[in-house]
This record gives sequence, structure tokens and C-alpha cells, in this order.
Amino acid sequence: MRLAAHDAVNVKLTPLVAIAFVLSACSAPVTASPNPEALATGAAVKTLDAGKLDSLPTGPLYIRFIRFAQPVGYDIVSKQHVASVVYVEAGAHRLILNGKSPLDLMAGQAKFHQSVSHVHINPGPVDPSVWYSIAIWPSSARGQSLVDKTARPVFESEDISREALPQVAYSQVLRRVTLAKLGTTGAHKFGGLAALYVLIGSLTIKSAHRAPVTIGADEGLYFLPDVPLQETNGGSGQTVFLEFITTAIGKYFEVPLQQPPAA
Repeated sequence: MRLAAHDAVNVKLTPLVAIAFVLSACSAPVTASPNPEALATGAAVKTLDAGKLDSLPTGPLYIRFIRFAQPVGYDIVSKQHVASVVYVEAGAHRLILNGKSPLDLMAGQAKFHQSVSHVHINPGPVDPSVWYSIAIWPSSARGQSLVDKTARPVFESEDISREALPQVAYSQVLRRVTLAKLGTTGAHKFGGLAALYVLIGSLTIKSAHRAPVTIGADEGLYFLPDVPLQETNGGSGQTVFLEFITTAIGKYFEVPLQQPPAA
């Protein structure tokens, strides 16, 4: 489903994403007392993997989440395409990159990989294995056939202008956020392009200069860099969503804000 946005809590990253902070600058500490409504409660953020892009595709681009339901013993052979992140939602996933030793991923794990030929395998026993390929694509790729019959696009952003995205190197980070009932991430902003995709439950997103938007499972939303945000679970159960963040090298990754976003 395509949902658009026209116009991120400061967490300690695991070693998996040291690249994002070695290559991206940290913000200055904030000393003013925050509004209590801007603080995070009932939120758990886990960094899954990260990598570096030497550059983004030229011209307009878009963010795409492709969901695969891959049967046991069924191999998907893929040629080179844009760098991407594989995230496993259910079952097991065996990834072979450019003929190297297989990498086994279990549910809840992810792997960033560069633009190399690769093979996706479901080693079982869960049938099917459900996983996502998450990436930024050139808009010129829209309409091209998907790599396999088991693939289904579940979120595609609208075309994104390059005006806010300079032609430099970037870091990409995939995080999973879990919100308890009535939990919130707190007010924050990302220094890069951010896509949010809901796996479980529903998510209400406040952002600067627009009314709050609520999305449910299998729905996504994207935001340009430097937009104040706050995500809240207003549902009756747990909410789980992914954050896919692409940040120019040298720019801050994420900073907390002292006030909730003002519509």
C-alpha cells in the first residue's frame, strides 16, 4: 500500500550500527527540561543491521518493502540490484551472497547486503518463510517485473525528489520498535530519510505541520529528513513496526526533542 508524507528517541546503538555513528555526526546535548508528553514510555528499540551506500540512485527515487512467502525447498535466485536489507518475519532464511558461505537468519533478524548476485533459500521447517526485501530504488524501476512469483510489494512511497538528499555516501539502518499499549517513542527527528512499516497492531504518527496519521499492519509511511515525529500506540495490544533510515554520512542520525510535534 502506498501512503505518502510530504514533508527520530536518542538510543544507544549496538555494534551492528557503529558504522552509522562513526560516519554520521552526533548532535549536541540538550539541556532544557522536556515537556513530559515528549518523553518515551513503553518503548523498546532494537537495531537489526546497518550498512553503507557509496551513493543513492540517480534521479528521483522511492522506498519499497517487498514481502515474500517462500515455500520450503524453493530457491529464489536474484541478479544484482540495489543494496537492500533482508528482514525475516517468520521461519528461517538462508542467504547466499555472491557465492560465499550461506548466512542463516531466523525470525526477527536482518541482514544488509550490497548490490551483488544472491540466492534466497527456505531451509525449513516453517512453511512458508516470510521475509522482506527493503530498499531505495530509482523511480525508473517502477513497473519492472518482480524477481519471483512469491514476491508482493506491501509498501511503496511516492517518488522522492533529490533536493533534500545530496549525492554523497549514506548509512542505512533497520530497527524494530515495540510499543506497549499506550506506549510512545517520545518526540524525535531523524537526520535522514525514514520509512516506517507496521508489522503488528496500529501506529499513530504525529509530525510537524500536519494532522496525526494512523496506520495499521502492512501499511507504511515515509518522512523526509529533519521532520519532528512522535509515534504512539493507541490500540488495545502491542504494536511492532520497522524503521528504515537512510542518513547522509556526516549528518546526525537521530535526536530527541523537547516538545511534541506541532501540527
